[in-house]
Amino acid sequence: MLGNGTQFVQREKVPHQYFFYKNMTLNLLSTSFIGGVALGLTACGNSTSDLPAPAATATTITGVVQARNETLQPVSQAGALVTLEGTTIKALTDAKGSYQLQQVPIGKHVLNVSRTGMGTMRYEANVVTLAPITAQQVTLDEESSTQVTGLRPVGRTSNSFPSEVAAFECTIRYNPDLYPAPKKFAMAVYVGKTNAVSNIEYLSSGTYGYSESTPAPAVRGGRQDRIAFHEAELQALGFKSGDQVYVVAYGSPVNISEGGIGNQAYYTIPYGVDPITNRVRKVTANLNSSPVRGNFTMP
Repeated sequence: MLGNGTQFVQREKVPHQYFFYKNMTLNLLSTSFIGGVALGLTACGNSTSDLPAPAATATTITGVVQARNETLQPVSQAGALVTLEGTTIKALTDAKGSYQLQQVPIGKHVLNVSRTGMGTMRYEANVVTLAPITAQQVTLDEESSTQVTGLRPVGRTSNSFPSEVAAFECTIRYNPDLYPAPKKFAMAVYVGKTNAVSNIEYLSSGTYGYSESTPAPAVRGGRQDRIAFHEAELQALGFKSGDQVYVVAYGSPVNISEGGIGNQAYYTIPYGVDPITNRVRKVTANLNSSPVRGNFTMP
C-alpha cells in the first residue's frame, strides 16, 4: 500500500539487486615524438655542458573536463578540481575545461575529478611511460535536485507479503517544473551492514522511479511511497536473525533513454575487481548530496 499522494504518481520499481559493471579506466594516450639527430660539439674543461642531463622521473597528464546541468545543458567549464589521489598533485580546469597535472610518477594512480554541485568521478590512471600523456575527456553531471526528506518505519498492511520483515514510508521532493508528466524522477536505496552504508559502500541497491499523473495534481512537488524488505533477499545478503540492517535513500536522476531528463553518471571502483568473481562495483556519482538513513533489526 502506498502513502498519501500516490494517486498522483505512477511508480516503477526495480527490486534490490547488485549492480556490477566493467571496470572503467581512463584512456591515457602517450604523445608521440619524432626523434632527431643532434650534432655533438666537443668541449674542453669542466663545462657543465659535459654533464649528462638528469634522467626524467615523472611526466604530465593533460586533459579536458566538461560540465553540464541536470537537463544536460553545458555550463561553465572552469573550476573543476583534478587530483591524483594520495598525492599533492592537482590542477583546476580553465575556462575551456583544460588542465595539466605535472610531476606524475610512473605507477597505478586514481584520477579524481570533482566540482561543487557535481557528481565526483574517479578513474584508474595507470602510468607506464614517461612520455607526456593525454587523457580522454571527462564529463561531470550536476547532482539530482530530487531529494528524499523522510524515511519513517511503518508496520505491515493488508497488502504485505508474508515474507515482509520491515517497511518504510519515504517522503520525496522533486522539482515540478523539471519533472512534468511523463518525465521520471527517482529514489535510489542502498542496504548495508553498518551505518556507513552509502552509494559507494553497500551490499545491495534498488531504484524506484516515479512520474506524475495526467492531468497534473493540484499540489505538485511532493511524493510519499512505501518500500518493503523481505526475508529471502536479506538472507541472500548474509543477514541473520538479530542483525541490524542499515538503509540509506537518495534522490536520483533518470536517464533520458529511460524517461528522465538527464544522465545517471557512474564510475566503477578503481582497481576494485573482485579476484574471485571478476566483477566491479558501480558508484552512481550524481545522486542528491543529502540522503536520509534508517535501520531495523532482522527478525
